[in-house]
Amino acid sequence: MKITNVRWTPVFIPIEAPLRYAYGSHPGVSRLVIEIETDEGLTGLGECYSGPSREGQLAEMRPLLIGEDPFQLERLRWKLSSPSAQKLFGNVLGYAGIEFACLDLQGKAIGRPVCDLLGGRLRESVPHAGYLFYRHANGEGKGRISDTEDMVAFAKDLVAKHGFQTLKYKNGVLPPEEEIETFIALREAFPQCKLRLDPNAAWSVTTAVRVAQKLADYDVEYYEDPVWGLRAMERVNAKVPYMTLASNMSIFAFEDIYPAAHNNVIDMVLLDPHWYGGISRARIAAGACEALGLDVGLHSGGEFGISQAAALHLLASVPNLSAAADSHYHHLTDDIIVGGKMQFEAGGMPVPKGPGLGVELDRDKLAKYNELARKQEMGSWIEDPTCPGVVTVQPKW
Repeated sequence: MKITNVRWTPVFIPIEAPLRYAYGSHPGVSRLVIEIETDEGLTGLGECYSGPSREGQLAEMRPLLIGEDPFQLERLRWKLSSPSAQKLFGNVLGYAGIEFACLDLQGKAIGRPVCDLLGGRLRESVPHAGYLFYRHANGEGKGRISDTEDMVAFAKDLVAKHGFQTLKYKNGVLPPEEEIETFIALREAFPQCKLRLDPNAAWSVTTAVRVAQKLADYDVEYYEDPVWGLRAMERVNAKVPYMTLASNMSIFAFEDIYPAAHNNVIDMVLLDPHWYGGISRARIAAGACEALGLDVGLHSGGEFGISQAAALHLLASVPNLSAAADSHYHHLTDDIIVGGKMQFEAGGMPVPKGPGLGVELDRDKLAKYNELARKQEMGSWIEDPTCPGVVTVQPKW
C-alpha cells in the first residue's frame, strides 16, 4: 500500500460556554482534520492541533509522504519527526496526526481495531473524569460558572448526565483561598467521587504547598502541575509527600520521564498521543513509566472524535492506567464523525470495535465546521495552489 495524497481541513466546533483557565479562556476547539489516501482506495483519518504553523509543518511533510507505505511507521518517524526535529522545530504535533491516520489505515487494511496493533485490548471501556471549569456566559447569556455554588451545581448535572465517578477541577482562575473552599464543597457534595485539581502550573511553590496542606484531609486523588518545572515540582513533592503529584506540563516528552522518576518529582505521568508523537509512541511512553514505577493517566487538550478514538485505543492497551482519562469531550456541542458525538456510559466510554480507529467522517459536519473555522480564525482563508484541496491561512498583518 502506498500513500497517494494527504489533505487537511481546519475545523472549529463551539463548546457549551467559554472555558476559563490560568492563562485565558477557550470559546471552542480548533483542530486540523487530516486525511491520507492510498492506492488501495483506503483513507486514514488523523487530527492535530490547528494553526498556520501546524499547517506549514503538514505542507512540508506532504511531499515526503507521497509514495510511502503507511505500515512503515519507524521509517516515517525518522523521516518526518526525528527526536532532534521534534526538539528543535516542534513538529511532533503535526506528525502525531499523520501517525493516527497511518494506524487507521493499517487497521482498515487488516480489518482490526488500532488497539490490536498496540498489544491488544485490556479493557472494553475507559473511565473518564468530568471536567469542571469556571466558564464565561455563552452568546445566549447561559452557562456561566463563577463561584462555588455554580461549580457544585454544574458538577451535579455532569454526574447525573454521564455517571462520572471522577471529577477534575480546573484551578488558577480565582484566588487560591476561594478555590480551596470550592474543592472542599465538591468533596462534601461528592463523598464517593475521586477529585483532582489542576492550576496549570500557575502557582508558586509556597502557594502550592499551602493549598496542599489545607486540602490534606479532603482525599485529593492527585495534584496536577501545581508549579512549573522539574525542580519546583520536586520541591512540592518533598514538602507534601502525602499528595500524589501528576504532570503533563513539566513532564511532556520522553526525555523528561527518567529524571522525573529518578529525582522523585512526580508519581503519575499524564500521557497525550499528540504530545508524544502518536498513539504508538504514547504506548511506548506508558511502558517506560511502567518500568520506572510510575502510574499513567491521560491529558486532554480538547479532542474531536478522531483524537477521542485515538485516546480510547491507546488506553485500552495500557496496563498501568490508574486514573480516569481527562477529556474536554463532554463540553463540545457537536462532532465531525458519523453518528455524532460518542456517548459516555456509566462514566466511561466504550472503545470502538470497528477496523482502524473505528470512526468515519461526516462530510456535511466537516464542511459546516470548516466554514465556522474560516470565520473564527484570524486572517483570510485561501486555497493553496501547491496542494489542491488544502486550505491555508494568510495572516492579515
